[in-house]
Amino acid sequence: MKYIVYILVLLASINSNAQSSEKIELLNSDKLVNGPKNSDYWICSGNVSFKHNNTIMKCDSSHHYMKRNKMIAFGNIRIKKGDSLSMRGEKLIYEGNNNIAYLSGGVYLQDKHTKLSTQEITFNLKEDIAYYITKGEIKDGELTLTSEKGTYNTKYHLFYFKKNVEVISTNYIVETDTLNYNSKSKTTFFLGPSYIYSNNNTIYCENGWYNTITNLSQFRENAYITNGENLVKGDSLFYNRNLGYGKAINNISLIDTINNIIVNGDLSEYFENEDKIEVTKNALLSVIFDEDTLFMTANKFVSYSSEKDYLLAYDNVKIFKKDFQGKCDSLYYSISDSVVNLYRTPILWVDDMQITSDSINILMKNQKIEKMLFYPNPLIASEADSLFYNQIMGKYMTAFFSENKLRKIDVNGNGQSLFLIEDDNKDNIGLNKAICSNISINMKESKLSDITYKVVPTSTTKPIQDIIESDKFLEQFIWRMDEKPLSKEDIME
Repeated sequence: MKYIVYILVLLASINSNAQSSEKIELLNSDKLVNGPKNSDYWICSGNVSFKHNNTIMKCDSSHHYMKRNKMIAFGNIRIKKGDSLSMRGEKLIYEGNNNIAYLSGGVYLQDKHTKLSTQEITFNLKEDIAYYITKGEIKDGELTLTSEKGTYNTKYHLFYFKKNVEVISTNYIVETDTLNYNSKSKTTFFLGPSYIYSNNNTIYCENGWYNTITNLSQFRENAYITNGENLVKGDSLFYNRNLGYGKAINNISLIDTINNIIVNGDLSEYFENEDKIEVTKNALLSVIFDEDTLFMTANKFVSYSSEKDYLLAYDNVKIFKKDFQGKCDSLYYSISDSVVNLYRTPILWVDDMQITSDSINILMKNQKIEKMLFYPNPLIASEADSLFYNQIMGKYMTAFFSENKLRKIDVNGNGQSLFLIEDDNKDNIGLNKAICSNISINMKESKLSDITYKVVPTSTTKPIQDIIESDKFLEQFIWRMDEKPLSKEDIME
């Protein structure tokens, strides 16, 4: 008679639950008995299964609190919602009134896209959101994500990871404190200070995303990429791994820590297959020396990194350094060899001297200028007074430096000089023109000290009163001191 009562109660419970989705529906139990005296639950054991809305739950045994619409299940817990979501664990507390499942003990959750394992999960079956506060691990294809706590929205396939988050892939590792992941679109969202490590570089950002299907990514907020020797910073960094193409936008800095070179600008493009980086829009290059910095602007800088590192600058190149300035149409800088070549109407101003040539080569050693080569048609000029200019020209010219200061200039081949002659009272008395194949000029404290003619020159002096306008200038002389930049700001205008 006792068991008949149990069965009638069970049938009544099933019938009542069938009429209302609010109640937990007990589907099967090999054995059903009343709980201890004064308890308000039934003890179900053996192939227990129950249902709530479209979720089926199975276990070895359970306590069924009919009045409270609650189940506590033990052993071999299996939960299946719809045709895609399943969970396993060892203990389950299920609150039917609020659709909350508390699952613990080797918890395993799986849907069409991901597999989550942890020790405890709180699952809102109505909202399709799972929470865990013990270390969890997500498996998604070749991707493994771990965190101390997290949230998973199974409806929209969104994970929210918090605290000691790590992402491990075959190509990279991510370490961060806050990260979102869409397991359907395979997109990772970085929401705090994040480091992405790969074999080739390290990426840092505080906001951004990466899609593992398209291999497209964007990094923002203090973002940079570095390989240990070079660093790229910008407001926004974009990268297409499939095309090997990257782009940086606004407040860009390319930093070569080995050679003390920084390139700034507002647009940079990276072409991985060509080992090439282009920087445009307000582009500024800085070469840091021991006691000074060389600044250079151009419409575009192009950097190549292959067997040799070198940089191209064009068009409208301008240079400013405290002890010399320059302009040219285009420039080649061999970073590996420390050689700078200026092309197409280049001009340099060294202290009070103006130097022009068809091309100019600057050779550096240990971050210091060693010498400059001018050829062909070099010409040096300096202002003697308001009416006259001292001038020297030749076929080839070499300027020697010590501690970045000009010390000596050698003119080789077809040397000519034109100097204003003064008497002891500093009054102008004439112009001396000398022709000599080789000329040497010594400098002292950045001023002309003396001139040596290597062979006896052909020399003539014209009295000041006999000088006509054409006598004042050597061939190709053009005074361009008004173009000389006086500051870093001048070349950035």
